Amino acid sequence: PTWRPEISYGQPPVSLSPSQQGGGCPTSPTIPVAAGCHVPCARRDGPCPPHPPGTLWPRGTHPPVTTTGSIGTHHRRCPPAGTRRHGRLEAALRSSLPRALPVYGAVLNINRGNPGDFEVAVDAWPNFGAVLARRRGEAPLNDSYRNLCSAFYRDVGAYRALLESPGCLRWDSAFHIFGLQDGVLTVSQDIALAKGVELEVTEYYTYLHPDPSTLPEPQLDPDVQLGTLSPAHVELLDSTWPYGGNVWSRRYLGELLRRFPHLCLQDPAGNLLGWMLSDGFAAGAHGYTVPAQRRRGLMRALTIMAARRAHGRGFPVYGHTATDNRAMQRLQEELGHRRLPGMCRFVLHNPTLARAAPGAPPGRNA
Repeated sequence: PTWRPEISYGQPPVSLSPSQQGGGCPTSPTIPVAAGCHVPCARRDGPCPPHPPGTLWPRGTHPPVTTTGSIGTHHRRCPPAGTRRHGRLEAALRSSLPRALPVYGAVLNINRGNPGDFEVAVDAWPNFGAVLARRRGEAPLNDSYRNLCSAFYRDVGAYRALLESPGCLRWDSAFHIFGLQDGVLTVSQDIALAKGVELEVTEYYTYLHPDPSTLPEPQLDPDVQLGTLSPAHVELLDSTWPYGGNVWSRRYLGELLRRFPHLCLQDPAGNLLGWMLSDGFAAGAHGYTVPAQRRRGLMRALTIMAARRAHGRGFPVYGHTATDNRAMQRLQEELGHRRLPGMCRFVLHNPTLARAAPGAPPGRNA
């Protein structure tokens, strides 16, 4: 039989009617399509009421159905209140930290308003063996920035089956999968070999602060002030980002500014001195200091302020650092961040297609 994801969920329901919160639907050999419901279902007393997007769906009876880029399943029961399951998934991932960090961070964002419009797919519920977190909806085939998934598994066999399930991934597109476990790479290698898909792997160190409450007060010169980034800064951010240089990278950075917390420092004239972003996986992203302003402690201050803000919101303080970025590694270690064992691997599938991103100079890594 075809393996299929049993749950697809994204934004938690804001409000549910009493009929949605109670009871389930009996199994039925015929499953009519209910009005306002994005997958077919049946109820004892007629069609189920409309479900908010992002509800957790129980076991499916057919292979996944992908209509707008998200993983969906047909189901035989109407879902109970989604927030209960969201909380259970968050708690389950918390018990698997730090290995589950990239997926856990995405679920934290989902459960707190889902600003990034993410979804999570698991192989089974509630005893899942593998989880993928990613953006909902369709994206251009060569947009590897939007086609970005984080992964965590308890059972590498379940993870392999999830990736191979019909409708889970578009293997003809450029997409990243990243995670802190070795199987994230080896499973992609095995499937890619069978499908004739090219891979490109980039390794990072992942740093996690065990107790951000111990961080020192940030120190800034009197002529440095906290500012705000705007869409007008996207071109500058893109030009200083090693992974930028095309239409998709600029759109991605613009979305980070609009959707997730960020910090920047300015001089009295409003000129940018440095900044730090965060992403949909709750990790620090694209920290940068203008070259002429380096050795002033600006990145140290940004790192402390970003960590305190994340900690105050109940988020982990972590990020991925390039293996050759010794300055950032030293800074984090001085501030008490701990480097996790092993590597975080970003696995890019179909890199040649990714480099075809519009606006990318020849040879630029997209």
